[in-house]
Amino acid sequence: MGNQPPKEKNPSGPVRGLEGLLKDAMRLAHVAVSDVYSYREGIKPAIDKITGNTEKVVQMEVDKKKIYEHAMARYIGKIRTMRTQSEMRPTHECPVITFIGEDENKFDVDGSGFRRQYYSIFFQECLKRLFEGSGRNQLPKHDKTKKDEFTALGIAIVEAILNGDCGFPYLNKAVFMLILGKSDDEIEQSMNCSDIPLGDVRNTIQDAEKESDMTAAISEESANFLNFIGWPDGQSMTLKNKHSLLHYITKWFVIDQRLLEIDQLKKGLNYMGFLDTIRTNTWFEPLFVYSEQYSITANYVKQKLEPLLDKLPTKTDIQRKAQKQAKMCIDALDETQARLLFAFITGLYDPPIIEETFCVEYNTNPDMCYPTSYTCLNKLFLPLGNKDMDRFKESFWAALYDVQR
Repeated sequence: MGNQPPKEKNPSGPVRGLEGLLKDAMRLAHVAVSDVYSYREGIKPAIDKITGNTEKVVQMEVDKKKIYEHAMARYIGKIRTMRTQSEMRPTHECPVITFIGEDENKFDVDGSGFRRQYYSIFFQECLKRLFEGSGRNQLPKHDKTKKDEFTALGIAIVEAILNGDCGFPYLNKAVFMLILGKSDDEIEQSMNCSDIPLGDVRNTIQDAEKESDMTAAISEESANFLNFIGWPDGQSMTLKNKHSLLHYITKWFVIDQRLLEIDQLKKGLNYMGFLDTIRTNTWFEPLFVYSEQYSITANYVKQKLEPLLDKLPTKTDIQRKAQKQAKMCIDALDETQARLLFAFITGLYDPPIIEETFCVEYNTNPDMCYPTSYTCLNKLFLPLGNKDMDRFKESFWAALYDVQR
């Protein structure tokens, strides 16, 4: 629920690998302009249409260590309700979360912040358990339909979006095109050989320069799946048609072997008629497929934080110095640092659907040299213990690096 000072402090040393870490771990591209506000305006009318005028507030106590189990049981319960009451349209639910079990006798209550964290943690666990791929290019794992997990995930994504919290911008684009019911041409244009999670056979075929290379590649035991890709009967797999073969392999890996899982996810995403409503609304695509245009930029973060820094009280020399240090640091943000800082304050790597409100305060401990945050309230605490600007910058980025490590 918050970010505390790093356990290993090294104020005098440089922060190494910060940009590389963020790029590799989150695959966030650098862009100059973000169209976040336009996307929000394009999304809102459809959300209002789906939710209507009825909303049910649901109070929930959740053990933070068991969010996946709690959420999966909750959304699978909704599947059962949908099956028994198929003619009744479900009422939109807005959970108010109480986290329990973190500290004895400690209860934290915050309607939107903890709800957002509930969804975010659940989605990250779903990615680990139900998907495969790299970065933001994820594919549903094959043979994961027995317990309706993908349908449950789809319902959770819909609820999170309708509550203005977050989407699920991790899907392979071809998978999302199939979910939307796009044409075969549109789906296949969205596929790429690099989408294949198991690339050894693909690489061997792609690198083949002689007929003997092709024969060796398709004869490997790991190439047994070639019997199931839909290759035309009676047609040999040769060097001449290797590009056509790669196309068949890609389509089978990305789409064909996952049709049941994709269909389950599609059913979940049509909860409350969501999918039918947004099918032709392109503003929603970045909530499912990562988009550079719907992302955090330095300008966006500066617009959020600079007015708050200007309003900070400066009753003492220490406060004036900390304010000045923070303003200089924020003014110098690059795109990577801005995304890192946004995640540090909010716990999110993408902009929430409903515009967030930030808060900036001084840390009450005058000796603290590192920034901290309370992510559920989007609150940043500035340190007062740094002697000069260099120390402030080093400690500031060291703290953010520690959180992402």
